[in-house]
Amino acid sequence: MSKKVLIGALLGSVATAAAWKLLPNEKKTALKQQFNEKATGLADRGTDYALDALDIVDAKMAEAEADDKLSGMVNSVKGAKDKVKQTASHLADRLTNDDFDQETADIRQELANVAHPDDNDDRVVDDDIVIDATDADDEAKKADK
Repeated sequence: MSKKVLIGALLGSVATAAAWKLLPNEKKTALKQQFNEKATGLADRGTDYALDALDIVDAKMAEAEADDKLSGMVNSVKGAKDKVKQTASHLADRLTNDDFDQETADIRQELANVAHPDDNDDRVVDDDIVIDATDADDEAKKADK
């Protein structure tokens, strides 16, 4: 079978070459031009098809990215909204339910128990100079005597 195909291809090629040699030059030029036009048209159609396919793929990918970005933005807005709600709820609870007097007393107690950095774990000693009206009155009395 393969010998018959090979012989047929050889005989066909020889017949085509002989027919080509016998054709006039005008006919050869017309056939070449016609072949080039068809080959160019086929290449153009293939290129157009490939470009159209790429455009479709790009559009679908852009849609998918836009959907992902949109859903991401929606999720971040929902997260921010939930966080604002939690913060507002926490603030409302602190303003309505907390005992500020007790908290202030606790803070004062903590500050009173803090060790002075220069002392050896002693309680804070008030080393600041305090000007008091009673001290000024005592000094004025001593100066008058």
